[in-house]
Amino acid sequence: MHRPEEGVPGMSGTLKSVYLKLVLTTFFWGGTFVAARLAVREAPPFFAASSRFAIAALCLVSLTVWHARREKRSFPAPKTFRELALLFSLGLTGIFCYNAVFFTGLKLTTATSGALIVAINPLLTAVLSALWLRERVSPTQAAGLLISLLGVAIVISKGSFAVIANFAFNKGDLIMLGAPLCWALYSILGKKALGAFTPLAATAYAALFGTLLLVPAALVEHALLGGPWPAFSWVGWLAILQLALLGTVIGFVWWYQGVGLIGASRAAVFVNLVPLFGALQAAWLLGEKVVLPQLFGGMLVVAGVYWGGRVKGKKEGEPAACAVEQAAEAGQGS
Repeated sequence: MHRPEEGVPGMSGTLKSVYLKLVLTTFFWGGTFVAARLAVREAPPFFAASSRFAIAALCLVSLTVWHARREKRSFPAPKTFRELALLFSLGLTGIFCYNAVFFTGLKLTTATSGALIVAINPLLTAVLSALWLRERVSPTQAAGLLISLLGVAIVISKGSFAVIANFAFNKGDLIMLGAPLCWALYSILGKKALGAFTPLAATAYAALFGTLLLVPAALVEHALLGGPWPAFSWVGWLAILQLALLGTVIGFVWWYQGVGLIGASRAAVFVNLVPLFGALQAAWLLGEKVVLPQLFGGMLVVAGVYWGGRVKGKKEGEPAACAVEQAAEAGQGS
């Protein structure tokens, strides 16, 4: 099959650059689990999340303004209450709710478990999207979801039947299960928002509204916990900057450069590197050990996502990769 980039002068070097950026993006996203784990060692979850997205929102809004001026257009503003409500729902689901369970879960469990659990994001997004839009869930998607769910069960139980039988799961693992659900809702809503806004503008609004929700939550959190106002060490600030700049802003820009050049389906294959990079960085920087059942469970999660995404598209022989494509269209906000 002929690909559009074949035979174009200089395109080979461009593709190498895009592939490198996609790999680095997934490396940054894998590192968010380690960074969040480091951040919540020094501050409560909502304070850490607020710090991350205050910085990210400022950068994303600035990029949106710069892009609008470069294109000689006005700042993309919602024209109706429905559009405003849709953008607010992105901040509520993908920023506020997702990061509430993301940071709280990682305060109670390991970065490795978090990365392996959240790997189910793309496939759960595809299945919920199909149900929401009343589309048929293919047998391949259903089988992939079951395989991934089995892998998640093995990860959070560490292969212990006694843990499953007694429902003696780690609280952080159970909380982290809410992250794929929040992200699936965000991805579905994001698909609707992209009908009226660019990916950059939609993500900037999501980060802005999410921050406006996270800051009051951080104030309530501080009032309930009491004590002095949280403060980060240089390690904590490095973690926050990694989350805000590398994991959110740069990761977003590079991801959409890749999607724009090679398409969402082909770019989405790189998402499977996130749990691998997350586990490797957790072992390197935090000294976490991956037990054999977790490794096996993680492989099942990735295999299920890959298998569930191999749905035939309209063009003969072209994998639609619906499971990961929809998540790719809305961004990866781990």
